[in-house]
Amino acid sequence: MRNHNFTRPLDTKEFSDAISLLEDFENKKTTPLDVMEKSLRNIADNHEKINAVTQLFAKEALEEAKKITEKKPTKKRGKLEGIPISLKEPIGIKGQEVTGGSIRMPSKRVKDDAVIVQRLKKEGAIIIARTNTPEFSFGHETKSPLFGVTKNPYLENYIPGGSSGGESALIASGGSVVGIGTDIGGSIRYPAHCCGLVGFKPAGRAVSKQGIFPFIEEDGFYLNDWLAAGPIAHSVRDAKLVYEVIADNPSTGNNDLNTAELLISTDFDSEIRNETIKEVLIKAKQTLLNEGLTPRNLEIKNIGKLHWNFGKMMIKAMKFGLKDWLKNEKNVGLSVFVESLRRVIGEKTVSGEIYSVLLASKFLEPSDTDLEKLIQFCRQEKEKLYQQIGKNGVLLLPTSGDIALKHNQSIQIDMSPLVPNIFSPMIFTNVMNLPSITIPAWKYRDRKTGLPTSVMLCCLPDSENLLFEAASKLEKMLN
Repeated sequence: MRNHNFTRPLDTKEFSDAISLLEDFENKKTTPLDVMEKSLRNIADNHEKINAVTQLFAKEALEEAKKITEKKPTKKRGKLEGIPISLKEPIGIKGQEVTGGSIRMPSKRVKDDAVIVQRLKKEGAIIIARTNTPEFSFGHETKSPLFGVTKNPYLENYIPGGSSGGESALIASGGSVVGIGTDIGGSIRYPAHCCGLVGFKPAGRAVSKQGIFPFIEEDGFYLNDWLAAGPIAHSVRDAKLVYEVIADNPSTGNNDLNTAELLISTDFDSEIRNETIKEVLIKAKQTLLNEGLTPRNLEIKNIGKLHWNFGKMMIKAMKFGLKDWLKNEKNVGLSVFVESLRRVIGEKTVSGEIYSVLLASKFLEPSDTDLEKLIQFCRQEKEKLYQQIGKNGVLLLPTSGDIALKHNQSIQIDMSPLVPNIFSPMIFTNVMNLPSITIPAWKYRDRKTGLPTSVMLCCLPDSENLLFEAASKLEKMLN
């Protein structure tokens, strides 16, 4: 193993997790104001290097931290009182604008805090910043026409993941303690994977998405099951704490690993390019078996078809949204022909990912009749899978088949949904609406770059306590 010029911040004085900080507040080892000042210094020191922040609330955050620090102690404290938390840009804050990272779409000023923000504030969390996302949160690399490219805080030539890559880069560099992202195809877990953090994707309807762009209103629409909002954090216990704050009805289920089954899919159809990831999967399996889980093989078929259906269904949904999102201030929509000409002369108005979606829709967009067939197939596959997993099942998968990619590599994968690829495990869990958590493996870094690897655990909705318990055991072994 090479010696690398960066270290894992977990469990160091500089980058404590939220629960450690809350204990330090209680024991008067530090104060919310001290922590806030440190976070703001880290943002200032790293902004030009990583470009994670799109909006900073320095004055407001300092005032709130000072207020909490100076108030008289009370028996009842907020569960996150004094903790700096950042938000992905599409998450609405009262009086602020949501842009979607687009230079075409007129920004949308938000009248009220998103429900998730209301819940965080109620428990004393302090919103420190909003962070970068690819245009309309589409893509596994975080770059947008409006805010530019976000870089991995460990190696600048590599990506921090997407679409919540601004969150992962900011947290990994000490700018915030916990962040909130959204995830429809790995957009919480992949950034966590790329930056050596914990990322938790809840079930699609477990956390309210009211006030989060894109604003999904139709209750039965399949995106409501696929799209989830959840935490990126330094530890599993932080992810669990934040989830319990933001969820509509947090799980109160069993957490006894001696009653749990470890589900191993020996034939899961996805691409694993990095040998260290295979090694981590073996270590993770053995660790969980040692913790008392009972092994059971699980046959998961039709990954390729589900992956292909996801691509077509996303193109349908994205094109439907883009008709409105890409209208400029004069209410004129985007012409693909005109945009193609603009790109020739270097005056493009949308990202490469969005442009690719518009082109692909000409050939791959399903008809309404075909869409219903695709939805029905996904539902049938989900019903079969839920019966196989059971309420005590914990499924072990890779998060991604490779470490963080270099810049401009992910678009080639994102726009090639014909065959399963390195993102297939994450996409599969979105389509099947499985709560999923990514656990970093800093003991098992990529040998060439020193970047972290990770594994992912999944379960059925309402089995999250079992998932968090298993993840906490893995966390100790892998870090």
